[in-house]
Amino acid sequence: MYTITFATYSWGFTIVPAMYMNNELSMQQDFERKFNKYLYKFGETLDAAAVAALAAAKTQVFADLLQYTQTGNVVQAPWKLRENVIGDINPMMAANDHFGEIHVLGNAGVESIIRKLAEKDLYNAENKTLQYSDKILHFSTRVANGAGEFANMFAVQGGSVGILTRFERESLLNTRMADGTEWGIDTLPMLNFPIGTYFYESKGDYNAIAGAATADLTRARKEHYGFAVDVAFITPYNSAPASIAMPVMKFAILAETATDAPQVVIANTTTNPVHTQEVV
Repeated sequence: MYTITFATYSWGFTIVPAMYMNNELSMQQDFERKFNKYLYKFGETLDAAAVAALAAAKTQVFADLLQYTQTGNVVQAPWKLRENVIGDINPMMAANDHFGEIHVLGNAGVESIIRKLAEKDLYNAENKTLQYSDKILHFSTRVANGAGEFANMFAVQGGSVGILTRFERESLLNTRMADGTEWGIDTLPMLNFPIGTYFYESKGDYNAIAGAATADLTRARKEHYGFAVDVAFITPYNSAPASIAMPVMKFAILAETATDAPQVVIANTTTNPVHTQEVV
């Protein structure tokens, strides 16, 4: 049996429509400000959870490290091989019996290297685009570097990692109540991610919300907006991770050191002085 662990993500905010009468800030502007604040936070939280899932599922088996080294189940590439390691993902994954489409999730250092490789395109003396052109690239600011590292990335075999969502029953039933309470399922903009929705209305004394501007709102209508979803990241089952390779491989590219910098050798040009005598 494979145990699926869900995490619940939920948030909400309220709006009192009457307070926006004769206000420079419209109700729509305030709604978008509140909505986007949680939208960006949800995206950041999901991103961090995805990186954590990949880190937990990274392979402990490396059938062929080529010319690289392994430390803590992470393939380490020296600075001088930074333009080679992305292309070498394929044979290293293949040595572990994982083939086909490869996704790469990297940080800013990986993006920097790929941009340098892109400068050496088709009509250059070297065409470096072959190192990355067969991969699906993703970038995240939550893939962190360790001490002495320039870049980090995960290589993932296509179709081996998934996201499972779960919603409350009333959202699945798209329930509508006589008092105006509503449940549903919608898609978050920008993230293109499904979310359960919840809406209801209430009334109360909200005269203290904005000082004198709302002093008369002693019995006003309030709108309540709620959003919720359960999310689980699914990685392949592995009965013996110490001996069976996972389709997720972690890579670190070490930062440049003094020994990596070009060395300039100055030849010894000291010679013995030559004395000449002028003949008149």
